[in-house]
Amino acid sequence: MLLQNEPWPILRERAARAEAMGFTGLWMADHFVNPYVQDQDWFESWTLLGAIAEATRTIRFGPMVSSLTLRNPALLARAAMTLDHISGGRFDLGMGAGGAPLDHSMTGVPTFTPAERVGRFRESVQIVSDLLTTGAASAPSGGYYHVDSAQVHPSPVQQPLPLTVAALGKGALRVAARYATTWNTMGMARGRDLKGLLPHEEAMAITRERSATLDRFLEEEGKDPTAIRRSYLVAGTYSGATPSVEEFLRVSEDLQDIGMDGMVIYWPSDPANEPALERLAVEALPRLAD
Repeated sequence: MLLQNEPWPILRERAARAEAMGFTGLWMADHFVNPYVQDQDWFESWTLLGAIAEATRTIRFGPMVSSLTLRNPALLARAAMTLDHISGGRFDLGMGAGGAPLDHSMTGVPTFTPAERVGRFRESVQIVSDLLTTGAASAPSGGYYHVDSAQVHPSPVQQPLPLTVAALGKGALRVAARYATTWNTMGMARGRDLKGLLPHEEAMAITRERSATLDRFLEEEGKDPTAIRRSYLVAGTYSGATPSVEEFLRVSEDLQDIGMDGMVIYWPSDPANEPALERLAVEALPRLAD
């Protein structure tokens, strides 16, 4: 996970290094500003993702996750299709319900009630999913989005384009069950506030519960629970600390034990911690591959 708070030459170099080190995915946040350091330099994510597509050759990449607050679903689907073409089929679209307060206040988007946010999220993901799988979509009658006969040409490389849905609560988990290729989650009691971060043991317990809830919703959709991948964002590394090889492998084992398929960690904010990331690539990633 790269935060877009460095000059472009540094971000380009980090993206190339992540690819060379053997990480399988590269993700960018999607906020108007850094939600926790609002006066920090900060690039717009989707513009940056286009540059990442050209700066890399093999690594998969995408937003983790594109914010409902900031993105019209029809335009989002077209942007995703465009990046998938540019990258030769390496793009993963991540979608989330958003809600960071500064994303609303600084862009003039009214703050949604929890019920409205879930409703908007469901409609938005439906529209994007329809456009990327069938090439056409219209908004549900009486819904929040007034999308009439929108069309895109889905990628000729990936059919369908992978869709990651971030979900903590039951409403978003239902959306993931219906539409997602991958479910992404993190060890937080609630979204939009890092104060909600949980200690590791509690995080594993609540993630296990959420995964079981997702299984139930998948069964209600008539889907095999093994059909959806599950990834975990280690939000505790947001501060820039890089886990040791031992910590990384321990967390990875704990995640595998509760049925997760992948984990995402942040690029260290302090360059002095970058050798620790190199050690993870050299010592830990091959062991995970085995």
